[in-house]
Amino acid sequence: MHNVPDWQTFNVYPNYLAAHIAAGLLENEGVPALVWPLGCIPGLEIFVAVLVPRALVHRARWIHALLSPTDAELEFLATGQLPSVDSPDTNDVVDPTAV
Repeated sequence: MHNVPDWQTFNVYPNYLAAHIAAGLLENEGVPALVWPLGCIPGLEIFVAVLVPRALVHRARWIHALLSPTDAELEFLATGQLPSVDSPDTNDVVDPTAV
């Protein structure tokens, strides 16, 4: 017998794009995800569900709840340069080279 996971609805989204973005985030973090249309007529779905294995629902919720990075953190990741002292987000940034 195949080892098929028991899938559970993680969240419901208003369109395919939002559902695929959420599913991609989960998959990037190691949580398998399925995008499943909720409707009777293909192409006319009102909502789209993202399903995850029941055993990983808690992890999926934790990943989804993580805060987005600040602008200063994104700038550091993109450029490798710490923001200037005049930047308002300077207090939010931790110098990764500091030991």
